[in-house]
Amino acid sequence: MDKMKLAKWGEKLKTGGAQMSRMVSGKMKEILQGPTPESKLVDEATLETLEEPNWGMNMRICSMINSEEFNGTEIVRAIKKKISGKNAGSQRLSLDLLEACTVNCEKVASEVASEKVLEEMVKMIQNPQTYHQNREKALDLIRAWGQSDDLAYLPVFHQTYMLELERKKRTTASG
Repeated sequence: MDKMKLAKWGEKLKTGGAQMSRMVSGKMKEILQGPTPESKLVDEATLETLEEPNWGMNMRICSMINSEEFNGTEIVRAIKKKISGKNAGSQRLSLDLLEACTVNCEKVASEVASEKVLEEMVKMIQNPQTYHQNREKALDLIRAWGQSDDLAYLPVFHQTYMLELERKKRTTASG
């Protein structure tokens, strides 16, 4: 193997190893820390036994983010975890909470972008096991964010929307 190929392979290995280390470190931190106050509140707002969103709780969470009593990043992480879960009711309530937070909390949109929540939403949309109404709700949110002039400073929303729009066109054309 020539030196150039070996150097490229070594660089890929080093980069991949660092990325894996960050992922494992984040997971271990999550496991060792236990539930945060933010995650407990998100759990309460997205209980699978709830038939409808608890708008009072959702607005309380927004208020706590805006007053900086709660960390918006932690709220978004907790919502992301619920979105990636298997329970359809909890997913739906999580999407409702996420929508409430992005509409009512200025800082949350950047957290949604940086915490890779959009990626989880895309996985949810593409998963045929996901409850149809949850896929549609996630797609509606991505569409609204992607078309929003207020979020133009975060191109990931528009890019994700365009990719999902293109994927949906391909799926419709082939189906």
